[in-house]
Amino acid sequence: MMNKYTLEAVVDGRFIQFRHKFNTRTKAIDYIFNYYSRHGLVDLRINDEYFIGNNKHDIAYVYDYENRFRIARA
Repeated sequence: MMNKYTLEAVVDGRFIQFRHKFNTRTKAIDYIFNYYSRHGLVDLRINDEYFIGNNKHDIAYVYDYENRFRIARA
């Protein structure tokens, strides 16, 4: 199966672009939730979700100003 989703995030105000690619959007979301948890950010709740450039395959998920992530289909 082809890895077709990319992930980038802002963690405590620091931008991170992950090299790992994911087979599904769900796997990318699971990965970032685990990443945030490993870095002590366990009580975060998604406050906003929106399409980038009106593209349903490029979605940003926002916790707050310093914590957010974006998953896009490659």
